Amino acid sequence: MTISNDTLLDIYERLCLCREFESALISYGTRDRASLGHPYLGQEAVAAGACAALGPEDRLLSTHRSHGHAVAKGCDLIRLALELYGSVEGTCLGRAGEMYMCEPDVGYLGGTQIVAGNLPMAAGVALAGQLAGGDQIAIGFVGDGGVNQGVFYETLNLASVWHLPLVVVVEDNGYAQSTPAAYVTAGSIVERVAAFGINARRVDGQAATEVYEAVTEARQRAMAGDGPTVLHAETYRYEGHYYGDRHRRYRDQTELEHWLSRDPLSVHRGVLQTAGIDEERISSIEREAKALCVEAFEGASSGRRVTADDLTGWLNPVGASSPGAQR
Repeated sequence: MTISNDTLLDIYERLCLCREFESALISYGTRDRASLGHPYLGQEAVAAGACAALGPEDRLLSTHRSHGHAVAKGCDLIRLALELYGSVEGTCLGRAGEMYMCEPDVGYLGGTQIVAGNLPMAAGVALAGQLAGGDQIAIGFVGDGGVNQGVFYETLNLASVWHLPLVVVVEDNGYAQSTPAAYVTAGSIVERVAAFGINARRVDGQAATEVYEAVTEARQRAMAGDGPTVLHAETYRYEGHYYGDRHRRYRDQTELEHWLSRDPLSVHRGVLQTAGIDEERISSIEREAKALCVEAFEGASSGRRVTADDLTGWLNPVGASSPGAQR
């Protein structure tokens, strides 16, 4: 597949925004004692490559590790930052936080803290699109730990039987929390999926162009009525399962350095240089991404935080003498 320079630049913009958004969250969130959640650093090529292949009408369902997916799908950075700060000006009025924030207007339907729990919802969204006759797919992300959940296979079964326009991306970062995937996952994920008669393949999760090509092909298959696709993307998270996780207790320096040598931004920067794209153009994308994300978090701390009255005010509306008066 030939990828245009415009698309290569679009992918890099998404990569940089994912990285800088996370970096700003660490910096400002630590300063302001905000909730940091689950880091996505190191896995950006999966989100950026996949989302660059989607149309604005396509729907994405995420996991508990949601920052990269939300940013790459085009959610408003300022409102995302406000949501993470628990502000009423956030994407979900400060009520959702990291694992449930969503922005349906751009096709981002949010995530869930339930491992693989988003996949049946993705199948339902795909079915709705299929019944409506629309030109759209649903894409659901899941970690390597999720492939050992029963709901993963229940979803694949119905998706195959109904030929749903569904793409499932397994982000295999090597660890289910602190447990190595190889220790708890038997056999081949691709071969498991193939047993359902579903198209499945492995992709390099550090190469955004490879992810882009795979999702583009999967989307074309889905639109042609050829059913779902599952992509097994091998990637790596640089930080722990969550911020505060002492991940160096179960990972050594050699392993980390190996994956840092294949940093997704560095890999794609090399692709841009090979394509003859001007160095200043590349640098300007990096600067702009950083500025946008700093701006988003600079203002986040000043947003009005959700209060108990915001959350419970509907129980006792104006004019009601007591909660019991509403019965």
